[in-house]
Amino acid sequence: MEWTRKHELLRFLTQPQIGIADIDDEALLRYDRAFTHRSYAHEHPLGPLPRPDYERLEFLGDRILNFIVAEYLACTFSCSVGALSKRMEATKNEHLSTIVPGSGIGLEELILLGGGQALTPSIIADVFEAFICALYLHVGLDRTREIVLGLIGDDVLHFDLGENTIGRLQEWFQQERLGLPDYLPLMREGPDHAPTFLCAVSIPGRFSAIGSGRSKAAAKREAAGIALELLGF
Repeated sequence: MEWTRKHELLRFLTQPQIGIADIDDEALLRYDRAFTHRSYAHEHPLGPLPRPDYERLEFLGDRILNFIVAEYLACTFSCSVGALSKRMEATKNEHLSTIVPGSGIGLEELILLGGGQALTPSIIADVFEAFICALYLHVGLDRTREIVLGLIGDDVLHFDLGENTIGRLQEWFQQERLGLPDYLPLMREGPDHAPTFLCAVSIPGRFSAIGSGRSKAAAKREAAGIALELLGF
């Protein structure tokens, strides 16, 4: 592995939101694989050997993610199984692909793609699941649960069961070929028992929309909703 790539991975893994230490070469190669799309693997074989991609890791990571979220929801809510199943939709690719970039960890910046392969929401979601598998194989279930819920637990807890404003705004960005929306947490105010969060999302060359809410996820949803209103939706 090139030094630059190794440095990028280590910086990603040791950031406060993840906080992984003691990363040996075997684990680092597995993390690198978790970010490798099959298009890149096909174009960059390891000499006479094929380069592994993330698909097998994603297969297991999807199951681990579903278990972590299902356990979290079952222990948090006393609602019906049907309502719990509805909240589990947060782990579907179309929702996960909006939640993960909003976590601010920069996962999408590490994904290796082949020439001509665009970075799609589905790839972002798949890579996150592959990353979860790499975490699980490295640090075990308890630490993986802690990291995953630290990254997306708030979004799962406050998942929009009705209108998916974040997803709709992302669809508009893609139609306009603007990439992915960039959500910027602005500030937290108020007492600890009743905080208010502010979040902004920018429409390139046009305006910024600011939302507020009792959680980061709620503020992000409101910002997306305001942006949609200003766009005429």
